Amino acid sequence: MPFISEKDRAMLKDRFKRELKSEVTVRLFTLRTFGLTIPGRECRYCDDTQKLMEELTSLSPKLRLGIKDFYASPDEARAAGVERIPALVFGSDGANVKFYGIPLGREFAVIVEDLFTLSRGVSPLSLPTRKKLKQVTADVRIQVFVTPACVYCPPVARMAHAMAMENPRIRADVVEVEEFPLVAQRYLVQGVPKTVINEKVQFVGAVPEAMFADKVLEALGIKPQEPGQEVLPASPVLGPTTYPTSER
Repeated sequence: MPFISEKDRAMLKDRFKRELKSEVTVRLFTLRTFGLTIPGRECRYCDDTQKLMEELTSLSPKLRLGIKDFYASPDEARAAGVERIPALVFGSDGANVKFYGIPLGREFAVIVEDLFTLSRGVSPLSLPTRKKLKQVTADVRIQVFVTPACVYCPPVARMAHAMAMENPRIRADVVEVEEFPLVAQRYLVQGVPKTVINEKVQFVGAVPEAMFADKVLEALGIKPQEPGQEVLPASPVLGPTTYPTSER
């Protein structure tokens, strides 16, 4: 049974035809088992992630999917900064926009909008935010921890990815923490979205774009020039969830 419903498939195909401008390449770092199970190299969601991305990229000739075996291509994985699998790396010219896990539920929309942004080459960020990000001249790593059912997660994930697309010194990793519990434990993720910037600055909940940009500057020791704004609530991290965009 397909992951993307016929209704969503038709809608996406039509929108891709109308709105995609240039080709977009997505690399999927995964585990190719060929029916074998190797102890220590299990990847529960790798096969499903590949199937989902094959369905999605088949909807437009302007979308390209490259399948990379994480263990068979260690140099490429290292160059892309891939730390775990499944991992989606966006864009053929860089590796600073990533999604770790299978992008189902509300996170599916994040991936779709990333494709549009990369294809059109037009930033969804406001002009003031883009001006702030020009101050970023050192490496920044943004990690956004999410779950598929979280209402507040997609806007934060989208902002992080958009910032990485805006400035090549920014790396944005969105991590689906239900698939990576050890990562959740390491960063003490009790509510989502949780954002960690350069291992120094962190916040939980959805924040306005201007505040997010200020947090990025704060991680570099640059004093924000605007007062803080309201932070929206976070969603608790629960157990396994259902995925509304999946027919499975």
